[in-house]
Amino acid sequence: MSDHVSGGRMLNKAVCFLCRQRKTRCNRNIPECDSCSKAGVECQYVQVKRKPGLRAGYVSTLEERLTKLEKEFQEMKVDGIRAVPAVNVSSSASIAAPSAHVTPDRPAEATSRSVRYTPLDFDPLTANVLNELCAVWFEKYHSWFPILHGPSLMDVLQTAPVLSNTAHYNVFKAIAAVTIPHSYRSDSLTNDQRRQCSEELRGQVVMDSISQLSLQSLQALLILTIRDYGSGRLSECWNLVALAKRMSTQLGYRDMVANYCDNFNQLSTIPPRILPLPVSLVNKEERIRAYWMVEVLDGSSTLGAAWNLNISRPENTALLPCSDTVFTFPEALISVWSFGEAEISSAHSWYVILVTRELWHVHCFLQKTFDTHSATERVRWQTECKGVDQQLVEWRTKFEEAIMQVRAESGNTYDPNVIQTQCIMDLAIISLYQRLALPPAGLEEAQEPWYHAIQRCLDACGDMTTVLRVVDDANLENMNPLIIPCIFVASRFLVVHAKWLNVEIPRNLDLLVYSLKTCGLRWSLARRLERVIRTATAEQKLPSSMSSLPVQFYDLQYSYYDIDESIRIWAEGLHPWMHLAGLEQRVLDQSSFMFPNA
Repeated sequence: MSDHVSGGRMLNKAVCFLCRQRKTRCNRNIPECDSCSKAGVECQYVQVKRKPGLRAGYVSTLEERLTKLEKEFQEMKVDGIRAVPAVNVSSSASIAAPSAHVTPDRPAEATSRSVRYTPLDFDPLTANVLNELCAVWFEKYHSWFPILHGPSLMDVLQTAPVLSNTAHYNVFKAIAAVTIPHSYRSDSLTNDQRRQCSEELRGQVVMDSISQLSLQSLQALLILTIRDYGSGRLSECWNLVALAKRMSTQLGYRDMVANYCDNFNQLSTIPPRILPLPVSLVNKEERIRAYWMVEVLDGSSTLGAAWNLNISRPENTALLPCSDTVFTFPEALISVWSFGEAEISSAHSWYVILVTRELWHVHCFLQKTFDTHSATERVRWQTECKGVDQQLVEWRTKFEEAIMQVRAESGNTYDPNVIQTQCIMDLAIISLYQRLALPPAGLEEAQEPWYHAIQRCLDACGDMTTVLRVVDDANLENMNPLIIPCIFVASRFLVVHAKWLNVEIPRNLDLLVYSLKTCGLRWSLARRLERVIRTATAEQKLPSSMSSLPVQFYDLQYSYYDIDESIRIWAEGLHPWMHLAGLEQRVLDQSSFMFPNA
């Protein structure tokens, strides 16, 4: 405090840290202001940095650039160099009309010479734009979301005279809705216009999919779940998954993977389904992958929550996706290739098995209830929890041995499915134990912490940190957004554990927060959750009752998905993290300061 106080008087703009954090009036008394004295916390003063002004000549430079741009614009109008208006996003007419020139190597940021188009002048469904967006999809998304056969889809894009008349038109719309906000490299749209275009395309895809029951409609809905989940719209994502699950059932895909198509349009010992048989191996494989992706999304996007009662029972002998390497071949090569249906030949298949078979036991355990006041019930729950955990440990051993073989055969040392599988296994362990680790509110004196559960959760956090440490930033930015809750749950446990036991926060939290920050370069959900962890870390020394975060954040009886809505409201309202960056925010009233969790 001596650095900010001289001769008993405060330096200019010195403010108490707590008052600045809460945005309340500080009387600047020394050594303690009235607010800190009433709260019973240590009073520390910080020096507020003055915001730098504009550099010399900045306004003159802007005026010169404006004059130059106006001159260039007038010349372009005279010469008639203006792009031919393309069809509006909402139009269903042919997309073969010429559109604005697209330079793939040009960055997304607009230059001073670029032409700005209004949304009416831009059509994201023209062939040149879709070529770029589909290339981005197969480069950055397909490896961890492999439901589309690349050669077949690109062949449709290159050869169809009118794309709107093809069965894949809705799939192209979904790809554009997901990729255009982050990956479209032309400077024809601002960021706000990209988001608006993406939102309009999403609405069209949902309506078209509802009215048309087909494999392509199901694929389009599955692709949209990436967009909704990554943007933190979890309720919308779960609605799409529920719709996709019903469509998958109607299309008979569960029957197909469970019975190897043996009951399709022929005599069988089980009831037959009058459904069309796959027209090709590619069509059959896309159906298989669509079914499993529905189940994977349903199981992984709700892991830790006790309210998802519709998890499908495991199909231990079902038809799994084929080798990812084989799936990249054209149709002509796949037709002469033996898939080896009983063989688990890819990391993606192992990820499917984990989520749809092993995690089913975790979901069932979390849906059970027990009497927290009964010592007998608590022991029974602990024993059952250990049993489920042991199954995960045994499966992890088999997985690691299999992945070493897959890597040796493919020669690929990095696979996003391996990273996702390892992280979701750690998430499953924390979800199993966190409710049992610390006593529920009101039972702190009657019950002691379960140190076995605490250690298993800390081990899972450490394992996740080890996995993420070797992932490049570029790969982490392009990772499946389902990895974000894994990182957040581990970070939350480290913060709550340290606060509850009054110990230092482990250093591996820094890497977890950095991972959230890297994922946040693409997914807004990661940016939101990063703010939560940074705020909790900044408020670590404050009593929980004075925290600006929702009070449920510090209660491990609630899973992440239980508190997501309260976190979203908090993030959109108070923005208490902004003091960390020296940004301004609206001043809270006195009642908000005294009762931050009200």
